[in-house]
Amino acid sequence: MFGKRAPPAVEHAPGSYAAVHAKFAQYHQLPGNCNAHAFTLLLGLLGTAGLIIRGCVSLSKDKQRANVARATAASVWLAYAVALFATDVPNLLAAKCACVLFVVSIVSLRLDLGWAASVVLVVLGYGLQDLAHIIYGEETLQANSWGAADVQATDMISMFFEHVVYLLPLTVESASSTIQAVCTLLPALLVAWGNLSIDSDSLPGLPFLPAKSRLLQGKFTSPEDVRDLKACRTWCVQKGPNHDMTSHWWMSDLDEPTLKAFERLATGKVVDDLFRTKFSKAGYALEPVRGMNELYVSAPCRRDESSKNSDDVFFTEHVDGPYCFFPFASVFRCIVAMDANVAGYETHFPNAHADCQAVEGDILGFDFHRESHFISTKPGGAWHPDNVEALKQDPTQKWRMILKLHYAVAPRGLWWCCGKPLHWLSTKYNEAFRALFLATIAPQSKFEKFVADLGVNGTTVAYNAVEKYVGFGNVCFYAALALLSSVTSYDVFLYGTQYLHYLRYICTYYVRKGVAFGAFKRDVLLFKSIALMQLFALYASPLWKETTCEPVPCFRPDSLVLIIAGYFVSLCATAALGVDGTYFGIELGVVKADYKFVTKFPYNVLPHPMILGQVVALLGLHVVPQVGAARPYLIPIHVALYLIHMTQEIYDVHDGIPWYKRKEVSKLA
Repeated sequence: MFGKRAPPAVEHAPGSYAAVHAKFAQYHQLPGNCNAHAFTLLLGLLGTAGLIIRGCVSLSKDKQRANVARATAASVWLAYAVALFATDVPNLLAAKCACVLFVVSIVSLRLDLGWAASVVLVVLGYGLQDLAHIIYGEETLQANSWGAADVQATDMISMFFEHVVYLLPLTVESASSTIQAVCTLLPALLVAWGNLSIDSDSLPGLPFLPAKSRLLQGKFTSPEDVRDLKACRTWCVQKGPNHDMTSHWWMSDLDEPTLKAFERLATGKVVDDLFRTKFSKAGYALEPVRGMNELYVSAPCRRDESSKNSDDVFFTEHVDGPYCFFPFASVFRCIVAMDANVAGYETHFPNAHADCQAVEGDILGFDFHRESHFISTKPGGAWHPDNVEALKQDPTQKWRMILKLHYAVAPRGLWWCCGKPLHWLSTKYNEAFRALFLATIAPQSKFEKFVADLGVNGTTVAYNAVEKYVGFGNVCFYAALALLSSVTSYDVFLYGTQYLHYLRYICTYYVRKGVAFGAFKRDVLLFKSIALMQLFALYASPLWKETTCEPVPCFRPDSLVLIIAGYFVSLCATAALGVDGTYFGIELGVVKADYKFVTKFPYNVLPHPMILGQVVALLGLHVVPQVGAARPYLIPIHVALYLIHMTQEIYDVHDGIPWYKRKEVSKLA
């Protein structure tokens, strides 16, 4: 009589999300089963997206239409996301689903899965979903609703479509709060992945894979191409370039014969073949960015070094464009030399560890928004004593004349959402920067000098420092991992950043060919520094937070001895090898030396002292309770990976002949 009255049963409209959710919840109550469904559904969605893309592409008649077909296929997921907002699905839940659908569409376009792979993903998603029900002992909604024996055909079709439409929001809502939070972060994680997966060599987008050089080098050699280069150069000479500052002409400034010569060079087979060494023809769309193309002439001598103007930016290490974080797509600048380069202009690419003196016909291609570079000249430039005879024969050689060609490149499936926007943004930026550059190339007022010095040169140095010391892709990766750990656990960031340098060591040592040595050194130094900073923060954590270390002391003498001794030996090994030698300079062909050229301490006492020293130091960190007891597997994984890499070095395991076998071959020869 006085008991609580049971709440009235809530009646839901048939076919509504609320009604389907009530039935779905009966068969999805265990957290493990619900979370497993989030994974299996993602596999199924990717497979379904792949099938839709393949179907649309198979109906298209050429590559251009195929790109449109891929974009059309992606719009299916956009329509699905919009449709969810039109139902009784809660708006916040629909927004989470929209994030998932957006990522599914982009990832499926990036991977461009074939028929077989798509079918496999669908089958895996369906099969693993049923397996999860079996493991957790829960019946399936399918078997108890539209799959039941007494259900009419019309009802079965209706329930099937309800289940399909609402499956994603049902799965997301039933998953843990952590997985729901991750769903909202998926677009940010996608951007991070898109900054690592930007060419054929980096499709997986994993930070520990070898960093391949993105510097493209080719040459125009055919008589037709050489004739077109001469036509462009003759036009430049006739226009009368400046003697004390750079000169620039857009494509639109050219007369018709010169424009045709320029266009033939920009769209010819030589450039296309050059790009296809890095971007496969089947997987990537390539398009000239004509709004950025220009004829560029350097003045025959440097101006007074005490005067600052925007010309200084070319002699300062810099990145040309600002869109370093634009995912999946690139805009490349190709420098084409049109003369003998008597001034000795040399373009330096620190990441690629390359220094190039381009002469007539040479092509240097690099990422406009990501590649650090700068130029230098020999003393005196064109007026160097060695150039007297050359200038007598052709006085116009005092100028350095080049073509600047530009190309947007992106996966074919992502051309309309990534390649085309970057094409437009790059053109508009180049126009705006050129206006600023010309306004400050000969500064008159104090304000103009300030803009030239700080606005152009100062920001160039600061912006380049990010790429030089960290790397734009690494910024994205660490930011994404930090976001992910903020909604999960610090351990996600900790373990996700601890072992990257070992994996990069192992992969780079094995591959070797085409590695960007400067980027490799930068990355592994960054990876290792962040890993060690966290380890030492854990080691020193008793200094600022309470621990339960008793009766074992938090700072033991044997621990400190191991750490100091280990890193001392490792530092001595680095000094003996040199920095480049330490980072596989010999193996990668940067350091010219024999494999057994080091006889200094500690190499004359210990085998592989660098790795052994690191292992000893790591064991010193492991023996204290705040590290070893709190996370018992953290250091052992470090040690295991070091030992794996040491074994690789001992037997010289790489994609080629080991050094000790090469000696045997040379003896036989």
